[in-house]
Amino acid sequence: MTGRERVERAVKFQHVDRVPAAVLDGYAWIAKHSGMSFDDMFSMEPEAAAEFIAEKYEQFGSDMIYANAQASGAVREVMGGEMDFSKKGANPTVKKASLREIDDIKNFTVGEVYEKAINHRLFKSLAGQLEALNKKCGEEKLILAFGTGPLTMAAGMVGMEKLMMGLYEDPEGIRRLVDFSVELTEKLFDYQMAHGATAVSIADPVSSVNLISQEFFEEYTMPGLREICSEERRHGAPIMLHICGDATTRLEPLKDVGIDMFSVDRVDMARALEVSRGHYAIFGNLDTVEYMLSGSPDMVRERGRELCKLAGQEGGFILAPGCDLPPDTPIENIWAMTMSPEDII
Repeated sequence: MTGRERVERAVKFQHVDRVPAAVLDGYAWIAKHSGMSFDDMFSMEPEAAAEFIAEKYEQFGSDMIYANAQASGAVREVMGGEMDFSKKGANPTVKKASLREIDDIKNFTVGEVYEKAINHRLFKSLAGQLEALNKKCGEEKLILAFGTGPLTMAAGMVGMEKLMMGLYEDPEGIRRLVDFSVELTEKLFDYQMAHGATAVSIADPVSSVNLISQEFFEEYTMPGLREICSEERRHGAPIMLHICGDATTRLEPLKDVGIDMFSVDRVDMARALEVSRGHYAIFGNLDTVEYMLSGSPDMVRERGRELCKLAGQEGGFILAPGCDLPPDTPIENIWAMTMSPEDII
């Protein structure tokens, strides 16, 4: 069974030869251990980039491959923001938000931003990498397109502080931002799917319980997610959503949104598996600090064993870190996670 088959069966709640295992993103780790900047990675020729990325994910032992998530910085830049992709071994940083005020979104159209974004150097690079990755390993591994949730993209446009103030002081303005974000996200996912991606990954850290209430989650996040999933469902590809922090209160509402995988940071796994069964698979839940960064391989292996035994082999679970890999995560701990599922049950 290939990694792609394993994940596709798991999200359909079908029997798997072993529990799938994957990393979430991983590019900060790759940059750190390769001594490269994101500029360096985006500057590679597509075939060389695909070779490089595939080799790293093979090293991880991951059943899934991420396309370069930082290509989303193209949207910020074409809307007037500034990003710095030049630092070796580190994630890009935001130097300037795209919009000075929430109301500035009226100066843009989705079509205009989309056309500029896909012609930005980052998305041109991403398209070539996706095509080359699909040819190289698309049958063996699931290749994830990347996008952000409605409020997360909105925060990327105006900055977190203005977004949070706007939720209370300018709800209509936030709704315009969210509507804009949803339509643009759908188009950018369609673009990535057309260039070789075989799954969709929505990162939505702003929807964490640490940042917004359940009321705001259901008012702003849920409708947008439902619309994105409905649009991307026509590709017939699995859809994954990631939300940071304790996602317990998000489990029930997400049952009818249309996702196939929910990437969780911290939840009670027994409860999560009970709620999600038949609706979406659980992805993750291996603590990125306690186990992946600071634990021993034996600790990671034992915790992975506990999670996989709880889930069983009838689908519904993908073993993974709860969030993006800390750059200093020992490779031995990654191997302990990805190489052990076959020995667990």
